[in-house]
Amino acid sequence: MFGVPESRAREVLELVGLDAYDREIKGLSAGMLQKFAIAHALIHNPKLIIADEPASNLDPEARNNLLELILRLHKEEDVTFLISSHILPELSRVCDSIAIINEGRVLASGPLVELFDKYSAKAIRITTDKPEAFANELRKLSYVERMSIDSRGVSLIVAEGTESNVYEDAPKIAKSIGAVIMGIELGTTSLEQLYYKVVKEKGMKSQ
Repeated sequence: MFGVPESRAREVLELVGLDAYDREIKGLSAGMLQKFAIAHALIHNPKLIIADEPASNLDPEARNNLLELILRLHKEEDVTFLISSHILPELSRVCDSIAIINEGRVLASGPLVELFDKYSAKAIRITTDKPEAFANELRKLSYVERMSIDSRGVSLIVAEGTESNVYEDAPKIAKSIGAVIMGIELGTTSLEQLYYKVVKEKGMKSQ
């Protein structure tokens, strides 16, 4: 770090968890490079750091370490981070306020808790042995707004006030396709689900 006292350089490197002072940058892993970038930004004691996709291209362990570092720097060093990211689960871990942007327009912004309250969307999880077949039948229901499938079941967002319909229709679907339902749970809305809810209510096509 040119023009910076060695003591300050060592201080910020240690702050972000880098202690191999003599290693060349080209020999650092992707996770270490991200930490080095944050260390470089911390040199002059900023109150704000702007980070564009800071955890992209990192393996799960490196991503988790970076997010923990951001939280620690905010708490211990009073540094505010302005983060741009498409990886929404990460933002929900480190952000207390967000802005939802679609096609260059800010659709909603404010404290995360307030946005969840304003754009509440009910997330329902159906655990079943035949998620694909179950999802095909759920798509036929007009009140199902969005859905995701994995090997253990289906998660869906339904129109407000229609949650009880799922509890009535799911057993009928299971019987018709010969599936077993292991559970139906009403859960909290994820940040990704909040994003799609806001985009839909604003009448815009999500990217």
